[in-house]
Amino acid sequence: MYSGVEISSGSNPKIRRNNIWGGQNGGIFIYSSGLGFIEDNEIYDNAMAGVWIMTDSNPTLRRNKIHDGRDSGIRISNGGRGLLEENDISRNAQAGVLIYDYSHPILRKNKIFEGFAVGIAVINHASATLEGNQIFNNRYRGLFLAFGVNVKMKGTHKDSHIFF
Repeated sequence: MYSGVEISSGSNPKIRRNNIWGGQNGGIFIYSSGLGFIEDNEIYDNAMAGVWIMTDSNPTLRRNKIHDGRDSGIRISNGGRGLLEENDISRNAQAGVLIYDYSHPILRKNKIFEGFAVGIAVINHASATLEGNQIFNNRYRGLFLAFGVNVKMKGTHKDSHIFF
């Protein structure tokens, strides 16, 4: 897949204090029930998502700086889950966090800012729990919710309206 790091098949690594950059695909690709603790890394300048979580994977991402990617900062799809906590997600070409296709992550105390699209987009039968996030200075809206999604929100500050 040409990602900097790939996690799959129930693998549960600890990835801490690394620079992950310049991937021909993405920075970190987590699929097929992959787990893992991804903490205090700098993930940037990847061709696809800085972190892509899919197919029933459920990692923990904490205190990472995910920036300057040519796609989304974090993309969660195909039943992906995960706990995203205290990450700085900025200056990505697409959504800071894109959640779709029956995925359900928890985003807690993240800063999602200065993106070139929306801060967080939840689309296509996905759901999310948003707690205490700061979403600001993104080119379009802070939060985009498509019709038919389910989002629980508590204490999330966003710089623009929610659109259905």
